Amino acid sequence: MLIYNLKIFLSSEAKLNNLILKRNHQTMKTMSFIVKSNLLVGNALGDRAEREIRIFTPDNPKNDAPLLIGLPSFGNDPDSFLASSPLADSFTTILSRLYSKDLLRGSTVAILDSKTKLGGNYFLNSTATGQYENFLVKEVVPELKKKLTPSRIALFGKGSGGFGAYTLAVRNSGLFQGFAAHSMDAGFENVFIPDFSDAMEEFRSANGPFRWLEKYWNSMNRLTSRKIKVLRTLCAAAFFSPDVNSGEMGVSLPFDFENGDFRQEVWAIWQKDDPAQNVKNFTRQLESMNAIFIDAGTMDEFSAIWGSRAISNQLKNSKINHTYEEFEDGHFGINYRFEKSLPVLAQALA
Repeated sequence: MLIYNLKIFLSSEAKLNNLILKRNHQTMKTMSFIVKSNLLVGNALGDRAEREIRIFTPDNPKNDAPLLIGLPSFGNDPDSFLASSPLADSFTTILSRLYSKDLLRGSTVAILDSKTKLGGNYFLNSTATGQYENFLVKEVVPELKKKLTPSRIALFGKGSGGFGAYTLAVRNSGLFQGFAAHSMDAGFENVFIPDFSDAMEEFRSANGPFRWLEKYWNSMNRLTSRKIKVLRTLCAAAFFSPDVNSGEMGVSLPFDFENGDFRQEVWAIWQKDDPAQNVKNFTRQLESMNAIFIDAGTMDEFSAIWGSRAISNQLKNSKINHTYEEFEDGHFGINYRFEKSLPVLAQALA
């Protein structure tokens, strides 16, 4: 049974956005659910079972409006997902603008706290991390449906959040009617393999991933490019190839960090979760979607564009309606792309 408390959360930025929207005769309400999950209790990483879900609604929310659930990307939680910047519009500012123009058709937007000690989440059930797919599908969504009574539900996210939006939608198509995946982790050979050499050397030097992770969290600067690559590799392995019999944090790595051997049998397991590889297996589920939005930047630092192109091509070949866009930018600082995708989802689901 889900235990929860409801508290009102209004940040200074949200208050400012409300003032802006009042000038346009519409305001935005912001709330926060504190959710205690039974399914995440006792997870292998010792991560908290209590999770916050930020909720955004129009000032006068209506029953049967769409619900759009945002999945944070690797390295992000609701605070960083919504953080403001002096150089770019925050997600909250973007939502304010969309609400003021009535482009969300009264939709509620929810942002999920999915952070782990591995820096992020791929929204699958894993013995090495926790039951995150079940947490979202069996606990979070039923509670949101009870409290918000949405008509239809869609998922959205970027990077690993985009992977989660696609994966959860096609695996649970009876529950979700659409998704938006920005620069999603797809085409794993391009997205992950280039980082394996750094991960191998770091794990070898630390005498294994467990000791490396301890060293990582004790370091002063945890944001160097090399450290992030290694952490992301370990996070992906924990979700894609958990192994309770492995002595390496209950994870099978796709490489041997002692001698550099590539483990093809483990890589084959990863490929089963690669959206660019498995999209052809979900034709029926994708056909049932009210809205599919996929995009990627032509300068994406993780080469995510190739996986997105492959997925769009497969959808075209299967004659599945979808929106696909490419834009001249990289992987980071692209919150402005939500201003494109969220209206597509909202209008298709309304």
